[in-house]
Amino acid sequence: MEKVQMSNGKRHFIFSLLFLGWIVDSLTLFGMNIAIIPISKELNLSETQSGMVISSFWLSSACMTLLAGWVSDKFGSRKIIVIALFIISLFSLLTGMVGSFVAILAARLILGLGDGGLPTGSAVAITEIYKKGVRARAKSMLLAAQLLGGVLALYLTAVISDTFGWRVMFYIIGGLGLVVTLLLSIYYHPPKVVKTTRDGNNITKTVMKDLYKHKMLWIVVIMYFGSSIAQWGFSSWMPSYLESSRDLNLKEVGSLAMIPQAFGLASAIITGYLIDKTLAGKEKYIILFGTIIASICLLLMYYAPSIQLVVIYQSIYSIGGSAIGMTILSIPLKHVSENIVGSFMGTMYFVGGLAGFIAPTVMGALIDAFGSYQAAFFFLVVALGVTSICSLMFKIPKNNDGVFESASSQLE
Repeated sequence: MEKVQMSNGKRHFIFSLLFLGWIVDSLTLFGMNIAIIPISKELNLSETQSGMVISSFWLSSACMTLLAGWVSDKFGSRKIIVIALFIISLFSLLTGMVGSFVAILAARLILGLGDGGLPTGSAVAITEIYKKGVRARAKSMLLAAQLLGGVLALYLTAVISDTFGWRVMFYIIGGLGLVVTLLLSIYYHPPKVVKTTRDGNNITKTVMKDLYKHKMLWIVVIMYFGSSIAQWGFSSWMPSYLESSRDLNLKEVGSLAMIPQAFGLASAIITGYLIDKTLAGKEKYIILFGTIIASICLLLMYYAPSIQLVVIYQSIYSIGGSAIGMTILSIPLKHVSENIVGSFMGTMYFVGGLAGFIAPTVMGALIDAFGSYQAAFFFLVVALGVTSICSLMFKIPKNNDGVFESASSQLE
């Protein structure tokens, strides 16, 4: 078991700051999905270039996650989290000052470095301040912060951009982020975690080469890659789809997009609670069910005859998509040996970042090539199909093998 030495009051305060940090990060992420509409018009960007602006963020994010995982395992989460949030905040401010395609591409590339460090460092932070029995719920709250930031971003970005211009939106996000960064640097000092086995012995260090030889690791990684293709491709292009194909203005796009995000937020919280309680050990079935629901809703959404049906199908899609993401991300926190959880999460976030880089660019190219969103939607369905197939292959080993821990060890 692990002995986490921290008072409840301090634990909740630190987690609240992490929660705010994730909101800031998601504001920069989802805010761009709305802001790219006026940005592309002001800078005369093609659909492919717009996709590249969104994707550049993910390229650098993916590259950083592997390093962030190793550093977090080696030195703890504090430095990674503080530095990552500082980069996110500073380059959000600078994004508001750009005046060309090259400049905004560079700003988003550097901003992505911060995004690559924050989730991985936060995953290690959860293991430092919470016991196994509540980690899925803690992770679900951070995912909820991301979704809440998405809800706020979709509406506030539309309102602020329409009223004051898109640049002001990035100034506000950057300023808020710098305040949260300062508070974390002052107050966040994670406790020393003593990690032991059930009989009180120290956990044996797992060699990294053994981690990457493990079949179940790659199944989890591929599941996350497929689900991330669908998640980031969908969230990146849905606002543009609503504006161009459904003839909505910027404020209408932001207002309607909040509804599915709210359903996704609720789904993430409920899924995290159920995984810690009644559905522990049944992760593969949650993922399989979620992929089926999400795939069907993607197709129904594209062919929906009215905007009301689009929003309904999008909301159901968000329920399934959030359940998939929450479940996959909870697997390392509950079942992976703690001395390598940062590196494991770093690997997952690396492929998630690659998916975030690939999906918007591929979708933009498909839209340019075919002149419609149909091929782009089918691209997302195929990605979910890959996740669905992998979920059928996934299982937690019955015995502790040095990488995955058995289900019985989660009772500590």
